[in-house]
Amino acid sequence: MSLTATPFVGTASARAVHGYSAGATAVLVPGPVAGPRDGEPPGPPAAVGAQDVAEALVELGLVPHVLPGVVPAATLTSLAEQAEALVEASARQPLAVVSADLRVSAVALLDLFDRPRARTSVATLEPDVVPGDPRGFTTVRVERDQGLVHSAGSARHVVTAPTGLAAGALLVAPGDLAAAARVWRDAAACRVSADTAVDAFDLALVALVRGGVDVAALPMGPFLVGRGPSAAVGAAGSPWQQRLRGASRGGDGFFSTFAVRPLSRRLTGFGLAHGWTPNVVTVTSLLMGVLAAALAAVDTRPTWALAAVLLLLALVVDCVDGEIARFTRRFSALGAWLDAVGDRVKEYALLAAVAWVSVRRGEPLWLLACVALALVTVRHLEDYAYADRGRGSRAGIHPDRLGLDEERDLGPQGARVDLPAPQTRRQRSVHWAKKVVHMPIAERYLLLALGLLTFSTHVVLWALTVAVAVALAWTAGGRTVKALLGTDGFRRDERLSAGDSGHLDHQLDLGPLARACGRLVALPFPAAVAGVALVVVAAATALVAGSVGWLPVVLVVAGVVLVGAGCRPPLQHPLGWQASALLWGAEAVLVLAVAAPLAGASQWCAYAYLAAVAWHRYDVVYRLRDTGEPAAAWVTTVTLGVDGRLVALAVLAALDAPMAPVLAWAALALIVVYGAESGRGWREWLRAQSAREASRTDGAEVAA
Repeated sequence: MSLTATPFVGTASARAVHGYSAGATAVLVPGPVAGPRDGEPPGPPAAVGAQDVAEALVELGLVPHVLPGVVPAATLTSLAEQAEALVEASARQPLAVVSADLRVSAVALLDLFDRPRARTSVATLEPDVVPGDPRGFTTVRVERDQGLVHSAGSARHVVTAPTGLAAGALLVAPGDLAAAARVWRDAAACRVSADTAVDAFDLALVALVRGGVDVAALPMGPFLVGRGPSAAVGAAGSPWQQRLRGASRGGDGFFSTFAVRPLSRRLTGFGLAHGWTPNVVTVTSLLMGVLAAALAAVDTRPTWALAAVLLLLALVVDCVDGEIARFTRRFSALGAWLDAVGDRVKEYALLAAVAWVSVRRGEPLWLLACVALALVTVRHLEDYAYADRGRGSRAGIHPDRLGLDEERDLGPQGARVDLPAPQTRRQRSVHWAKKVVHMPIAERYLLLALGLLTFSTHVVLWALTVAVAVALAWTAGGRTVKALLGTDGFRRDERLSAGDSGHLDHQLDLGPLARACGRLVALPFPAAVAGVALVVVAAATALVAGSVGWLPVVLVVAGVVLVGAGCRPPLQHPLGWQASALLWGAEAVLVLAVAAPLAGASQWCAYAYLAAVAWHRYDVVYRLRDTGEPAAAWVTTVTLGVDGRLVALAVLAALDAPMAPVLAWAALALIVVYGAESGRGWREWLRAQSAREASRTDGAEVAA
């Protein structure tokens, strides 16, 4: 089936080919000259209904170049020549390498050959989508967190602990063409390249992986794919319907996977047919969430019930923006930021509405709402920082680099060489139980919606607080134990030298005071943990005394000194990823301590203050994740950083300053500064991206 096959999904614009690889050469690599591997009979014909791959490539705007059925050495030489020609012509176009016996629709190849800012990638399949003989596909081992192929197999190359299959389509990015040409020329001289029983596509992929060219694994959706005797089972319907099914993000929680996504895909199909854009959908979801909070603030049973329904509908709509982006391949870092920050705004707005209602009912729960907000934020900060820590650890882990004449890769002796067995029912049950315990966003929204149906402010706030606390204990506790035992594979990021700031350092939000202490005194990271503990003790002392005296001030100052001395960049201690969450927790605890003596109705200012700081912390995390760019350095100077704010709050409280207006005005000032800096940062980043895109387009026109 082709791009014009029916039934369609979406408008012609939604299905359009963007032309990122238009005019590029696609080399069709012949299969092995010899018969089936190891003398085994071929399996049944596969991928009935899938189109010839050459036709699919033409529909995508690529120019197929068919190599004759020759030995792999000659094929590798031809591939090297093609890559060298592109380098010599200064072309900014990729090189596509495709197995000639691949049977697949053009729709299934869109993500590989028509994707913006594509890197060198190979289309991959999960083993469970190939129910029969998998030998037609190439066995690979993918490092999941890196997304890189660490080992690839062939008829003469063994992959230890394989995780999936390569479908038979490879894209070499322009920046990797020179390295690919060198690797393929070297591979053509190896003994194994003269073996006619070896599939040339497999050998080309093995050569790239073992030769030091990073090859990303790009999972295919639930498409009908065939190669040789093997076939992958696709979802029901046309290729466009399969694409819609595959637009749902993988790795979601239980409630999202089995309840939200089936609904969102139907809405996504409608949106694609009516020209919806991801950012408009994101804003719509945000407005629905804010409206749900407004309805909850009305404080009647019907409005609370309606708020519960609207909150869940906002969750469904929230999934649509990503599905539209994946279907159309129109990705945006700004869109990802809007989506992520919008989720927090909806959650925080609903908590504020429930706390507001509690005041009207004469049982103010602003401080409990603060605790819920703080725990949700701690959970996320710990999660994202741990991912950044893992990124640094993975920087020293490379694909298996060795010669083609080596039959076995660098996996440990005794490791399995077969594809992993399908999960048992018990394993699936444990998997989903862990997902629920982690309390992802869909589960939290469901919990909030169910709480709204009880019409009890206590149930809403306590249910979320307890559930997130359990999730935090489960995740942070398990990670901490593994880190202390040294079983989590942590490695120092060798790319960072003394004084360099990595992602973890940017997430700390340390101001001038702590940085100055770090320059004067160098202490190990446990000193920073002790400093956080001193701040918590100061807050506890103030809570017991009913006011903040000068002893808590001394403890806070001492804690800040220790934090600065123990968090010198780069932060690379095995437990360093906890620093951001610990510092946020310390600030939240101190704010609760200074707000506790206030009248219940006045404690909203503490929530506003914490929401402002939390928004900034999320903003920093998402910008680092989506753009790699941190917040401007001046923002921690103007806002004092977490350390300066801790000292300022403690001193003002000890001086008996009116803390309600202090917290309220501080919240307003913080959100103005944070919002202005974020807006300016995004404008500059988008301007730079537009300039790079214009340069890419101009270069492609020159090459054409």
